[in-house]
Amino acid sequence: MQLAVTILSNHSFDTISELILSTLSCGCRIVDIKSSRFGDLHCAYFLVEGNWNQLSKYESTLHAIEKKMQIKIHSCRIEKKRVLEENMPYIIEVVGLESSDILNKVVTFLNERSIDVEEVSARRYPAPYLEAQLCAARFVISIPQNLSLFLFRDELMYVCDQINADVIFEPFRN
Repeated sequence: MQLAVTILSNHSFDTISELILSTLSCGCRIVDIKSSRFGDLHCAYFLVEGNWNQLSKYESTLHAIEKKMQIKIHSCRIEKKRVLEENMPYIIEVVGLESSDILNKVVTFLNERSIDVEEVSARRYPAPYLEAQLCAARFVISIPQNLSLFLFRDELMYVCDQINADVIFEPFRN
């Protein structure tokens, strides 16, 4: 069994280290962890696995840590793992002017084709030498094998041309 955990904290990295220690003390294993700062908030999410008894103990520990450190922790049990044997992982990276609505157009494009988005990250930053703001977005997607990659890539390029954005579309590599 698995447990997805999200954390919002005003504290420093201490919160993350305490959650990692409590995971180990409950006999659970961390499958995946991601952490970043948004303004003054420290945000993280974990995917933890163990048997039902270990996860119950870990959930109790999470409630205690939440009260002790005055942070927000949310968790959700995952009963079965996703199987994506017929899908291929790809990366889409898009960069363009921030006012061009990049995220909305790319997300709409992917939704219309029922493409699963496994991970997305985006940021806004000032363009060097100019006063313009740029937006860079990175999507890790899962493409069904029955979808024509040539047609998909062509349609993606057309959407990005419409919003005057550069795009890179390539297979996911570790």
